[in-house]
Amino acid sequence: MIRKVFSSVLIGGLLITSPLAGAGAAEAAVINAIPNATKVETSYDSSFLSVPGYASLGVKDRSSYVGTSYYRTVSSGKQFLQAIQDAGSGAVKVIEVTADINLGWTELALTSAEIAQYSFISKYPDPSNGFTNPLLIASGLSKLNIANIDGLTIFSATGKTIRHAELKLQATSNDIVIRNLNFDEMWQWDDSGDHKEVGWTFIKVNGANNVWIDHCKFSIAADGMIDLENGASNVTFSWNEFGLAANPNPASSSSIYKSIDYMEQKYAAGTLDPSASLYYKMRNGGAAKNQIMAYAAYHSKVHLSGSGDKDYTNYVGSNGVEIKDGNQRIRLTMAYNRYTNVGQRLPMIRQGTGHLFNNYFDDSTHQNILDTVAAISTYGKDKLSRGVNARNGASIAGDTNVYNGFNEPLVGAERQGDDTANMNPPFDALFQNAMNHSLIVNSTVTNSSGTYTGSSWDNNGVNAFTNGMTWYDKSTIGNWAWSSHIVGVENMSKSNPPSTPFTFTYGYTEQLPYAYKTFPLSSVVSTVTQYAGASKVTLSAADWLKTAYGGIDAYSTIEAENYTSMSGVKSEASSEGGQNVGYIHNGDYIAFQNVNFGAAGPAQFEARVATTAGGSIEIRLDSLNGTLLGTCPVTSTGGWQTWATQSCALSGSVTGTHDVYLKFTGGSGYLFNINWFKFKH
Repeated sequence: MIRKVFSSVLIGGLLITSPLAGAGAAEAAVINAIPNATKVETSYDSSFLSVPGYASLGVKDRSSYVGTSYYRTVSSGKQFLQAIQDAGSGAVKVIEVTADINLGWTELALTSAEIAQYSFISKYPDPSNGFTNPLLIASGLSKLNIANIDGLTIFSATGKTIRHAELKLQATSNDIVIRNLNFDEMWQWDDSGDHKEVGWTFIKVNGANNVWIDHCKFSIAADGMIDLENGASNVTFSWNEFGLAANPNPASSSSIYKSIDYMEQKYAAGTLDPSASLYYKMRNGGAAKNQIMAYAAYHSKVHLSGSGDKDYTNYVGSNGVEIKDGNQRIRLTMAYNRYTNVGQRLPMIRQGTGHLFNNYFDDSTHQNILDTVAAISTYGKDKLSRGVNARNGASIAGDTNVYNGFNEPLVGAERQGDDTANMNPPFDALFQNAMNHSLIVNSTVTNSSGTYTGSSWDNNGVNAFTNGMTWYDKSTIGNWAWSSHIVGVENMSKSNPPSTPFTFTYGYTEQLPYAYKTFPLSSVVSTVTQYAGASKVTLSAADWLKTAYGGIDAYSTIEAENYTSMSGVKSEASSEGGQNVGYIHNGDYIAFQNVNFGAAGPAQFEARVATTAGGSIEIRLDSLNGTLLGTCPVTSTGGWQTWATQSCALSGSVTGTHDVYLKFTGGSGYLFNINWFKFKH
């Protein structure tokens, strides 16, 4: 059974009492929906494999490349490098990884000619304090830049592994898809405990646009898991598995075992500095080697989005080219992911926008080590369990997520001026008046204080989700904005910032530009555990290259507000029940992925509309300027909620499955409202 949840319904009728609010606390209404967003809640099915969120606005299906020269299979590091190079010229659109790929600088053993040929890969600098992982001493590590590529899918049909390299998706790349791969061996024990000696990260989206990372597994890295930098936009992480459980008996071939065993040998030989070595302090304090292995599985920094406060605007380089690195461009969706034993930045976003739903965050195994081993609790620095962190005017909304063992699902400050400890001048002053919008709805948090289900807006912002939050005047509670904008930023210089604090406008009427699907809160843990990660679903090569699954029956009643993406419109309450799409102007559109027309195409289109004005609906296939099936006039019905079904004949023919775009045209002002539409034979 499908239950629609609409943005206009902000306060649900369910009342609960928080066990964390103290004796005698008043009951608080649950906020059960994110404002200005449209979602459908239903049981898990194959349609959940479709690209969700921001990436759905720009990544493309590449299943048609199977069997063509654009499809490349690789089984070695050098073959992978050649395929990346050929993708830069447009000769390769799909890379299928058919064996584990090792990309470490030492193990690649490139000749001088190959170093020149594959100039997009380079040696990663060594750790400032030296290596502690024998695996990495032998392999070396690399940085691999993916640049000047428009349209590429990298995947494995069988869940193969990429090791010893950071993939960096540069700003000159667009429409990049990475699916069903394992990423491993970018970590070693940091004996200072600060996680600052090296920047090894599995993937950095360094300004690339339209990126989908799906059904992958990431172990732990020395720095981030996947970070967004330099204005990366329309990025989605879905169905991925991040992190490792705190296991005292990891595989003897793993990085954790190898690195901790290396430290144990140094401890036994008496070569560690008692005053500086974290390992020495833990062992000398009574922690066993295997207990430190369990502690070491923790990953601190997960998703940093926004590489610096300085990136508040785009800038023009000395060659006159505009560099698109403004943090305000960041758009990130996190959906259906499993996070285990992770500490913070889930996500942290500067200026941009984040949307997370149906994720399972579990820090319980790490907390158990801290609670049961005194020496680790005393000397270990990895104790954070933080989630959403909006900064510098960012907006981050979470829906139907589970937090287990998390003390601070939401952290930071409502007003940035109340959280400037890690900001350098002049940006601590420039951003002081930025209001950060953070919201968690329809979610559960469990920690040592108990279990709480509800919203971060409950009880006027005092609840188990907000233990890490510093409120200013609570003006953002009940007042949601999907974005912020620095007034006059278009005329500012990155290299010569203003001398007075920024002023901001906020997108309080902005709509989330896509609809999204969730499964119920009660099934998040079981569903994500079953399906998130590499090799969790079995698909053919062609199916891994798709972006849409399941499908919409073209001849069913299709609710207009259930669009996949849109431009310009808003959803509103309908007098016929549910919602309709309104506020339509000339040039606006709504789009629907994966509409199935069957073997016999439609002859007619009909729509439920209401208006005192009028206009037309262009029905197009696969893109906003794609094949035109027909143009249907919409005439006055006598009122904006006075509904009539209007229809037209279609002149084009279509069979099979396509994306459908309804493009609205007409004069100035509002044109009409649309409740639903369907195709007819």
